[in-house]
Amino acid sequence: MDSKAFADEMAAQVAEFCQQFKDQPPAYSYIPLTEDAQRTKVMQARLWNEVRAAEVLGSWIKTTPERDVKATMAESAHEEFKHAALLEQVLRDKGVEPYDYEPLPAQAAMFNAFESQTGTVERMAAFPLAGEGVADFLIGLSLEPGTNLPEWVRSPYRAIHEDEEGHGSYPQEVLAKYASTPEQQARVRRAVAMSLVLRKEFFASVDRWVIEGKAW
Repeated sequence: MDSKAFADEMAAQVAEFCQQFKDQPPAYSYIPLTEDAQRTKVMQARLWNEVRAAEVLGSWIKTTPERDVKATMAESAHEEFKHAALLEQVLRDKGVEPYDYEPLPAQAAMFNAFESQTGTVERMAAFPLAGEGVADFLIGLSLEPGTNLPEWVRSPYRAIHEDEEGHGSYPQEVLAKYASTPEQQARVRRAVAMSLVLRKEFFASVDRWVIEGKAW
């Protein structure tokens, strides 16, 4: 398949996956939550994601041969720490220790799976395209008028959402440029599928932990 058409198809697959959350947003989006204690738990989980994302991106830099992608990974790792600092400050202001948190098993597994990807196109497909694509969709959903998010939650996510929107279609552009063979495209398809499966289980585990009060 033409690499641009392929990249567009992968982005459309992620967008279609996101639609299931429009009417039933998960706890990860903050939207169904009614108590600050629930919201701070989700924010701790999302803070952990920001730091772990920076670690994953940083671990990839040395073994990414494409210099344009390598440079963007470095910038993105720095940006993840900026986002982490925003959430950390909000949690401290709420009297919550930001790092008093153990990752949910599905959460740890998801990021370990991201980090295990060895090729540039698989990495970009699994994390920036599918992983961050879904996360930013939920941020946008939570910031829409009519949601019940208090301002202390909205404020940092406005800044985070603005940064994420600034990346635009960069993951698609990388796939269009480098996923040009049937073998590469097959690896991308597998990486996207893996990412979405793990993301869905992670959201479900957050729901069980925050809303149902279960361990995971």
